Amino acid sequence: MPNLPLIEPNTALFLDFDGTLADLAPRPDLVRVEPELVGTLRALHRHLGGAVALVSGRPIAELDHFLQPLQLPAAGVHGAELRDAGGRRLRQPDPGVPLLLPPLEALVNAHPGLQLERKSVAVAVHYRSVPHLEGLVRNFAAQVASGVPGIEVLHGKMVVELKPAGIDKGGAIDTFMRGPPFARRTPLFAGDDITDEAGFSVVRRLGGVALLVGQRPSAATVSVTGPAALRCWLHRSARALEVMAAADGTLAAGATTTTTS
Repeated sequence: MPNLPLIEPNTALFLDFDGTLADLAPRPDLVRVEPELVGTLRALHRHLGGAVALVSGRPIAELDHFLQPLQLPAAGVHGAELRDAGGRRLRQPDPGVPLLLPPLEALVNAHPGLQLERKSVAVAVHYRSVPHLEGLVRNFAAQVASGVPGIEVLHGKMVVELKPAGIDKGGAIDTFMRGPPFARRTPLFAGDDITDEAGFSVVRRLGGVALLVGQRPSAATVSVTGPAALRCWLHRSARALEVMAAADGTLAAGATTTTTS
């Protein structure tokens, strides 16, 4: 893939969280956020006119917890939850997640090492600690989902998620791009998982940049080696945007002085 240029001032920046901004952990609750990340995201949000959003499989409340006190526009649970730049929130109706819980809880209880993650309108089963159970988990999830209308199965890195059908990260990005401050900007979406491919497709359709974090077959147009490399690139981009903003301010001040002298 070609080299990755720094972020331009007219970018609408969309970022996945786990495996992208933050390194993956054995359990979702054990994820650690690097100390400088919040400051970097705050600077990017400022220099991009607020056009920075998180697009994650996690609920928005968890994203806020990890990045506190920063609260960015966000799409949670793959787009089932949305918070726009004005702080307004929208959540898709629950199509029947309570019906999914009893059989999935029974599966997890029967197989130590599996972890059940309950979300606002979805539920996930993680098998990172017991990868040999992948086939069992996938088949069981498909069987459970087939009995609940409006539910579909989404496969990610060592996780199977049951969520509302027709909801994905691509749709969330498309929604953001229709309104301020994202509209009429060039979208860039960074993600690591198969669940991010829908987002990659949308940003490519809109003439933007699809950035893969890690190495695997993907529709992405550029890549970095992992979350640490992405964080470094984001930090360098924030610094470059800051320098550009300072230069623009200096030029504007110089023009004002010249005009008034």
